[in-house]
Amino acid sequence: MNIFDEVNNWEKTEGAEIIASILDVKDPVILDYGCGAGNYSFASAYAFNQKCKVYAADINRQCLDHINEKAGKENICCITTVMGREDYRHDFEDGTFDLVIYADMFHGEEKIYNGLHRFVMLEEAKRTLKEGGILAILPFHLSNFRDKDKKKCKYTYKKLTDEIIGSGFKYIDNDLQGIHFEKVYSPYYLQKGGVTFDSLERGRILVFKKSI
Repeated sequence: MNIFDEVNNWEKTEGAEIIASILDVKDPVILDYGCGAGNYSFASAYAFNQKCKVYAADINRQCLDHINEKAGKENICCITTVMGREDYRHDFEDGTFDLVIYADMFHGEEKIYNGLHRFVMLEEAKRTLKEGGILAILPFHLSNFRDKDKKKCKYTYKKLTDEIIGSGFKYIDNDLQGIHFEKVYSPYYLQKGGVTFDSLERGRILVFKKSI
């Protein structure tokens, strides 16, 4: 089994179980913003046996083309690809989603907002989530964050959690772990070799509920 087969298997098993465990809603509407290759979009589709609507948004057209091609091959019709915006805003109406996923979207290296784009993304998540909707964040590179003064500083899960609570969310304690899939699709790492599924970075998934 090659690494792509292992990733596909994760989407259908562990990934699907993760999504199903954080969202107990019938026929949910889900946004995977900054979806990349769509691993969490596909996991969401499998979690609800396609009885859901998943919007996979990214500014990279190649990523969206990959998702559309893969969805066609796997007969998945509940995923709609959407071009993301460089300002990190969402072109969706208020109260649209039951779940918003931000996987590896919070980090310090970003030009428009000088690394503070996560605050814009939190505003948009709160606006577009339904009442009581769920926000799932998978952060990496916590040592490369910026504080509100735009200074680089090392964050912890607790510091980030407290920050998100301050943005109008309630933390839901859990022990879920997600995977950073970047190396799977990186030409640099593929040429370098040595990338195995077990070597992919894992991190905590921070889960929140939109406060009423």
